[in-house]
Amino acid sequence: MQRLARLAAALLIVTVAACSSATALPGTGTLVTVTMHGGECATVPCDSSVYLDADGHVHAATKPPNDLGQVPTAVMATLTTAIAQTDFAAIKAHPFTGQCPTTVDGQELIFDFAVGGGTQRIASCEVDIDWGSPLFVSLAAALAQWVPMPVT
Repeated sequence: MQRLARLAAALLIVTVAACSSATALPGTGTLVTVTMHGGECATVPCDSSVYLDADGHVHAATKPPNDLGQVPTAVMATLTTAIAQTDFAAIKAHPFTGQCPTTVDGQELIFDFAVGGGTQRIASCEVDIDWGSPLFVSLAAALAQWVPMPVT
């Protein structure tokens, strides 16, 4: 009985530690929105958005048909872990100091992550993004066929 009590106490400590170190993610709805902004397009607007739902469903903001596909479960698990463990304040602490690609007909990538009951926004012309970080590597793995992202 004493051993069972110690095991229960250990599990409680591990659970509390895990909850305090992870960011809350939505169970349903949009997990990540990627907006591609800017560029020069001859006949259509250059801005577009891709939505990744918590269940792995990927869709576009354009008129139907806007269903793009499904991210595999294992890839989603890696991504949700990366999002939950990301220190967004640390990412945002590195301001972008270069020339925004939109000034030369390129595109800015804007990422909106649904976390903790709110949204964490990271824009490539505002933040010097570490494309080799676990967050962006796992995001690129999930969305590579729909969103062009630099890889390192």
